[in-house]
Amino acid sequence: MMYRIFFLDHRSIYLNSLGDALSQRGNQVFYQTSWNMREIEAGIAYFKPDILLTVGCDLPLYGLKEGELAELCRKYNLFHIYWATEDRLFFEQWSVPFIRRIQPDLVWTVHPLCVDEYKALGIPAQFFNFAFNPRMFPAKPAQPNELFDITLIGTTHLHQRTFRYESLRHLLFPLVEGHRDLHIWGYGWEQDRQLIREEFGVQLPPTILHGYLPYKHNYFIYHQSKIVLGVQNALDQLSQRTFEIMGTGAFMIASKTAELSRLFQDGVELVLTESPAQTRELVDYYLDRPSERHQIGQNARKAVVSNHTYEARLNEVWEQLEQMIAARKGGV
Repeated sequence: MMYRIFFLDHRSIYLNSLGDALSQRGNQVFYQTSWNMREIEAGIAYFKPDILLTVGCDLPLYGLKEGELAELCRKYNLFHIYWATEDRLFFEQWSVPFIRRIQPDLVWTVHPLCVDEYKALGIPAQFFNFAFNPRMFPAKPAQPNELFDITLIGTTHLHQRTFRYESLRHLLFPLVEGHRDLHIWGYGWEQDRQLIREEFGVQLPPTILHGYLPYKHNYFIYHQSKIVLGVQNALDQLSQRTFEIMGTGAFMIASKTAELSRLFQDGVELVLTESPAQTRELVDYYLDRPSERHQIGQNARKAVVSNHTYEARLNEVWEQLEQMIAARKGGV
């Protein structure tokens, strides 16, 4: 069954991944980027959706009053899904308190262990991991114009200590110190230069920092890179960018984690590192071997497109979701 979905968010990384995938299934998706409650209600009254969809953590979400969205859902008979993209790292710090405020009908969590933890709190939940939207990330050409040796797209995310600190320490900063042809896009790198200098002993040259990159342009950089760095936030889960880098067919060197090792083959679909010396050695080896990079990138795209698209994720949860919506709306 297809639905009318009111997607309340303003971030292109979600609107053009999950939102676009929902549209591809035949759902009608209305994107509401304003967080003004009068405008939200006006949009709901106009579009007459079946589902309200909210996502993650961002500044506008802090302003939502307790029960505010729940009251709108009752008034307009909406089934509210919240996608908890901050799990598991911020399950207790952000997800649970926020979910108690907004009172969704269902939580999609990106970490499988959180499903039972939500259910123990009386909150219905399904595992719905990050994935890849092929329409937004076309395949890297067989003979690409590779302008950059090494690239990284991503926010610093240094406000809390996670595995990301270790990942940056052995994956990125050895290449900065080695004065490699390195280019970085994303928020926080200029602002956190002092923190990086104090914590890691590394001075980021301004010439390698290129600021914000629109989400729709990410694949251009992946296509134009000989090596893309796959910084990781946790040992037991992957970021959305990981699926997107590999899904484009780019060659990725990433921090070795249990989850990457479980899902993908090292040396076949990606290359993993766990020390500064190993990172330098791998970069030296693969920069001179374009055919090997290309083959690994092709293998990566095949693996991601076969198993890790948003279409596949939606297929896993859709039947149960239909049953829950029917029950919520009095259909069964």
